[in-house]
Amino acid sequence: MTSRTRPVAAGGLVCACLAVVSLAIPLLAAPDRPVGMTRSAVAVPSASAPALVPTIPDLAFTLAPLPTGSAQAAVDAAQSTAAPTTELGVAVLDRTTGEAAVGDRGAEPFYTASLSKLVVAVDVLDRRRTEGLVVTDDDLDLIRRALGPSDDSAMNALWVRFDGVGAAARVSADLGLTGTTAPDDPSQWGEMSVSATDYLRVYDYVLGEMPADDRAVVVDALSAAPSIAADGFDQAFGLLDPVVDGAGGVGAHAKQGWMCCFSGQYYLHSAGTVGLDQRYVVSVLTRVPTGPGWSAARAEVTAVAAAAVEALG
Repeated sequence: MTSRTRPVAAGGLVCACLAVVSLAIPLLAAPDRPVGMTRSAVAVPSASAPALVPTIPDLAFTLAPLPTGSAQAAVDAAQSTAAPTTELGVAVLDRTTGEAAVGDRGAEPFYTASLSKLVVAVDVLDRRRTEGLVVTDDDLDLIRRALGPSDDSAMNALWVRFDGVGAAARVSADLGLTGTTAPDDPSQWGEMSVSATDYLRVYDYVLGEMPADDRAVVVDALSAAPSIAADGFDQAFGLLDPVVDGAGGVGAHAKQGWMCCFSGQYYLHSAGTVGLDQRYVVSVLTRVPTGPGWSAARAEVTAVAAAAVEALG
């Protein structure tokens, strides 16, 4: 999603071109700007910066058992790599040792952009199991489309059909989240807030506590994410950049998020698991200046994520 998110209206779906991972706001006239969801009313109950030139480490290595402290090393590496103009929320979990490391802004809420799609997916699947919520095969397809290709129209449908605005509160109560809240404007699902720390917990829940069938819906969709999202945005950045997820990398699956523009900043996120054994969960949430453009922003998030992954082994 590129501009502010475009969730749905009570009486019907409201789509904007794209949703930089979910928020809709007026599109910027930038040459490399992807089509984005425009911030138009959805009736629901309801400065230039120097170009970023990050250095991306070579990640041609294999994950091996690591001592306690790897998560903290990854957080430290991410923070030391981030440009001074990047506002970074980072957190890393070692699911084997239980070590969780949180960066300076790791507990700070960020607008989710499309990261909210995973929260809603977890909410719908859990309520199907615990409350008997009717979820059809078509609804499951909407979940898959929202997670992998990050399809905003699919998210719009889920948001309206399954009380998406209530998902943040329900999932927070169930999982003990402290920085995840519903959007102030109930029509704007990309303006749900989440912290990097909370996203660790959501992923750990999916991988370790969800029933196998529900987990497969989520993990299979994320694992099949195409490099080009449904809105045309290049989502092969951060944990999904080939340096991490390509033939020479350690492998990852992640939910990506992108949105423009609040206070002259892009919201660009990459959060998911690293390694074939899914031992590590890495959450990288950023706000970066819009001046240098989307390509520079993607390179920045990739450099930060790659530094974190490199520190894990």
